[in-house]
Amino acid sequence: MQTDDQIQRSRRSDRLERTNALVQTLAILAAGAWAVYTFIYEARIKPALEPPAVSVTTSLVRAGERDRHVAIRSTVTRKNVGQTGVRVLGLVYNVTGVRVRFDASSSGKPEDGQASADRTRTARAYDFAGSGEAILREGRLFAGATAAGGEPSDLNPGESVSRDLIVYADRDRFDFVRFEVSLAYTKGDEPPVLLTFETAPNGTLALKPDADCRADPQTCDRLKTTDFGTEFSLW
Repeated sequence: MQTDDQIQRSRRSDRLERTNALVQTLAILAAGAWAVYTFIYEARIKPALEPPAVSVTTSLVRAGERDRHVAIRSTVTRKNVGQTGVRVLGLVYNVTGVRVRFDASSSGKPEDGQASADRTRTARAYDFAGSGEAILREGRLFAGATAAGGEPSDLNPGESVSRDLIVYADRDRFDFVRFEVSLAYTKGDEPPVLLTFETAPNGTLALKPDADCRADPQTCDRLKTTDFGTEFSLW
């Protein structure tokens, strides 16, 4: 027969065991809840908070020649490099031919008016004859960018789309060709932004929101752009 002291010790031991089991159970539940939250955060919450990000690259290859004309194959690749889905709204492609003027007597110093507070460029014995002449201007609006509908162009994270284009340049008129690509897009789960084309002062084609950004800044803030430029010698 147990004494009162033994009974008290047994009861305290039982309470400690129950408390320890409860603490272990709560710890297991907390660890499981944290694991679930971490998984949901990494899989859904975090990507939803990330801004959209699309890269654009252009690969240029000489495809052939006939008389004085050079055929250049351009492969433009757009890729979703972010963690959230992207809705591509518009694409603009500008190809400009540029003439180089050579002068062996040039000192290599920039002429008056060529330097500015934020940019300068000096080339010895040559300079560029103007800003160039447009060879090709092409723009396309996808679904969401125009009231007329259009083909959808969505990119999941890591997904890419490529397009080939042949451009012909007169090597008697130009020394090199400048390729410029501009892409406009939003998050895939955000409302799209209507776009329109505009011609820049230098004759190139550009994309701009079909909205008053001062009166409706939230609409314009949703729109993201990526620009890429490269040059190809005709020599």
